[in-house]
Amino acid sequence: MRGALAVLAAVAVIAPAQAHRGHDSLSVVTLADGTVTVSHRFEAHDIEPALAKIAPQAQTSLDDPEAMAALRTYIERRFVLTIDGKPVPLTYATTDLSHAEVRIDYTGRAPRKPKSVAVRSSVLTDVYRGQVNQVNVRQGNVVKSLTLRGAGTGGVTL
Repeated sequence: MRGALAVLAAVAVIAPAQAHRGHDSLSVVTLADGTVTVSHRFEAHDIEPALAKIAPQAQTSLDDPEAMAALRTYIERRFVLTIDGKPVPLTYATTDLSHAEVRIDYTGRAPRKPKSVAVRSSVLTDVYRGQVNQVNVRQGNVVKSLTLRGAGTGGVTL
């Protein structure tokens, strides 16, 4: 009986630690009237621990302005958008924090009728080995999705 209780106790301790194995993000690229908006969405419980690597001089807290500035710069380096074969410079727009989600938006200029969109996203792949970055590209009522791993690149034709 003791052996069974010991195993049950070990499972009770290990199971919560194993519960959140997946690390993923969602980026939505919206093209409309010559502009592009990129909205990156992360789970807060993925971002806060990642700040230790992204912003080692700052506090590992979403409340620390230095950590959040480092996170914005980190995303700018690790998410590259190309439209019709030309890199698109993105400018930070807003951050929205909730208890569960971190959303960071960027804006840029895009051709009025783009034909192709390519993305390289390695956001958080240096922090979490199993990181998966999903990118949805939206133009009007059309949405196309990419699933990127590692230093993933992908593209869609519109």
